[in-house]
This record gives sequence, structure tokens and C-alpha cells, in this order.
Amino acid sequence: MHTSPKLRCTRDYGMFERHELNRPLHDDPVLFASMKEHGFMPSSPIQCIQNGSDRLKVIRGHHRLDTAKKLKLPVFYVVDDSNIDIHDLEVGRSQWTLHDFAISRASNGDVDIAKVLEFQKRHGLTLGMAASLVGGEGAGSNNKASQIKDGTFLAASDMSHANKVVAITDHCREYEIPFATAKGFVSAISMALHVDAFDSAIFIHRVTLNPRLMSKRGTAEQYLVEIEALYNFAAKKQVPLMFLAKDASRKRAANFGGHGQLANVRAARLKKSHGKRRALGSVEAA
Repeated sequence: MHTSPKLRCTRDYGMFERHELNRPLHDDPVLFASMKEHGFMPSSPIQCIQNGSDRLKVIRGHHRLDTAKKLKLPVFYVVDDSNIDIHDLEVGRSQWTLHDFAISRASNGDVDIAKVLEFQKRHGLTLGMAASLVGGEGAGSNNKASQIKDGTFLAASDMSHANKVVAITDHCREYEIPFATAKGFVSAISMALHVDAFDSAIFIHRVTLNPRLMSKRGTAEQYLVEIEALYNFAAKKQVPLMFLAKDASRKRAANFGGHGQLANVRAARLKKSHGKRRALGSVEAA
């Protein structure tokens, strides 16, 4: 039977060590001001596990511990050796952003998420769009955040679509188009590239000649109108790009998972999740 862990207090900050999966520490002025006024509240102790030696590994409460050190406050803590992933504790908590999860997992050896972060940095995209593209989906799919959080994200083996998208957005950045990496614009480019009649080389050439013909908009659909207008500018053959892009999007949604694709993806994610759990168990048993 699991009993409630005992609440303890200490000023020996050296008895604690940082969990290797925790996000990087950063200054938190609100937390600092609160703890300076109220002290370290015993109702919110830091959670620790035994690390196999004479120190305790912090599972939750790294920032409170760091602030307590700065203010020279006594630290309330509990030792709870429940076998749980630090990331599982933080899913759904506002303190951890998607970027925090990504940095933490990548720094602990998740090569798929490390690839997302590198792709994001190189091309100036949001983390969500970078994850969607590296994960083999359209830029606006919004399907990958939960996978980064739970550690089951897998990079696609085929990066051709992602590379075509950033070839265009990078070119737009070079020509100082202010919305080149805006979510709506990148999503619209991603949609346009699924249209057989859309030639990315032609569009890049149009951008080179007329970089100011497109205007800032709010949604992917509105940006498709801008992209279509520029693509067809002075062209003899007009391409109904928005209609074709939306039609292609509907067909992809209807066909997603066909021929065992979805089952294979789920199996691969489950395998990665089990591997993550085994690795965590080894760390905590050490």
C-alpha cells in the first residue's frame, strides 16, 4: 500500500541534484517576489527520489529550489520513489511550454526532437510548424505538440515536402517579406505544394521579381489568395490554386492512414514510448 511521503525541511541545498530531464532553469521574477514575501511554503514541497547515493534527485520543484538558494530559505521536500516520468508530471501544467519539453527531451538524447529544433532554428519557423513538417505532415497540421510532450514524436524519413516548403520561405526571408515565417503563410505554401500544377521554381522566380505584390493576411486561406495572385501574375495560363489546394487537402485527409500507414506510425510511436519507459526505469533503479 502506498503511503503519503513524509514532509521534511532542510537548509542543506547540496543534498539535492537536478534531474537530467528537467528544462533549463531561468529567472522567474514572480516566483522570486512571492518566495521573498512568503517564504518557501510547506504546502508546495519539492518532490525528490533517491538517486542511489547520498543525494536526492529533484523530480519537481527545480525553480523553487533555485530561488530558495538565492534567498537562503529553508526547503520543504518529500521523497517519493514512485516510478513516473518527469515529463508526465508536467503535461498539462502551464509552467512547461512546448519548447521546454523539446529542449529537455533533445538534451537527453531524443534525436527526432533534436532534428525538429535544428530545423526550426535554421528556418525561423515556430516549433509547432517545424514539428509538423519534420514529422511528415503539412505545416499547419497541429498534430505533433502532444507527441513532443509525451516523447513519442518521430521524424519522417522523407523530408522532401518539408524541404520544398522552407526553400520557398527562406527565399521570402531573403527578400525581407515580413510574413515569410507566419503560420498562415507557411501553411498556405505547404498546401500549394500539394497541387501538381504548382511549380515552386516559378513561384520563387515571381517572388524575386515582385516581392511586394503579396500583402500580410491572417489565415492560410487568405494567404492562398495572395499566393495565387502572384503565381498567376502576367501568366498566360491561370492556375486556380486555392481551389486545387483545398481539394488536395480534402483528399489527403480522406486518405490518411490508408494501406496500413496509420497502423505503422502508431506501432513505431508505441515502440519509442516503451523504450523511453525502459530507459527511465534504468535511471531510477541505478
